Amino acid sequence: MPRLAWLFLVIAFSVSMAPPRPASAQQAFPTKPVILIVPFAPGGATDIVARLLATRMSEDLGQNVVVDNRPGGGGNTGTLAAARATPDGHTIVLGTTGQLINQYLLKSPPFDLFTDLVPVALVADAPEVIAITATLPPNTLAELGAAMRASSSGYNYGSAGVGSIPHVGGEVLARAMRAKMVHVPFRGSADAAREVAAGNIQLTIATHASVASLVDAGKIKIIAAAARQRLQSLPNVPTTAEAGSPGLELSNWFGIFAPRGTPPQVVAQLNAAFNKALGHPDTAKTLLSQGIEPVRISPQQFADRLKEDGKTYKKMVEDIGLTAQ
Repeated sequence: MPRLAWLFLVIAFSVSMAPPRPASAQQAFPTKPVILIVPFAPGGATDIVARLLATRMSEDLGQNVVVDNRPGGGGNTGTLAAARATPDGHTIVLGTTGQLINQYLLKSPPFDLFTDLVPVALVADAPEVIAITATLPPNTLAELGAAMRASSSGYNYGSAGVGSIPHVGGEVLARAMRAKMVHVPFRGSADAAREVAAGNIQLTIATHASVASLVDAGKIKIIAAAARQRLQSLPNVPTTAEAGSPGLELSNWFGIFAPRGTPPQVVAQLNAAFNKALGHPDTAKTLLSQGIEPVRISPQQFADRLKEDGKTYKKMVEDIGLTAQ
């Protein structure tokens, strides 16, 4: 065999026997900006959490994390967009308990939260507060109940959309108060809060973060926190149990999801980045000041929480008589 041909044969054999590159080298992440879809309008608690974490994560990942607001459908529009995105970790969505509840409120949900998306990180829990127009006479939950029962037309309450925690919470509150309440859905909690501040509707159930600026402006007042214990951000506001309505506890969690098929190592890297951002002292302080409690758990722990909460809210929807639409 000629010497040149022999050399080519040796090179070809050496290349064919070379070990494959590690998976991490084949699937580098991130290689471009990460799009974090927020399926609600700007200004609400979900948006606040997303923007706070995006800033911290951009520093850690070496790529910008861009918040993309896509409101509509009670959070389903933006979540569906994420479910249909390329499963490489570069498009993720900040979901809430509302998207979980919608699995039981819609006859044909546009996506299956349990199979079309992958739990990445549970980032926060936010107990709800009961907030009313500042010019209304009631200052306590008992006084609100009496005013609602005395109203022939009932009180209107705003929510972040059908299936959101404020929607379900309003139905629970109406039954607890033995009063008529009319649900008015909006594209986000911030929109509902603005209508309460303007006096166009009487109340909303929302996170403290969603109404804080309007409370500070004197346009909304918070009369109770639907939490097990008083919020650090509202030490003078009684819990619903303290106000005479035990069992009326409502909390909205915020969780990160990725499209089904996203590589496990990418999910793990994103989880670590979110947990690192949440562990920053300034991040935790900012969240707690607005009644939002940081959470740092693994993807599997989030998946377990999702499964258990699914059972809880399915029963809640059935108990209060909400029918699938």
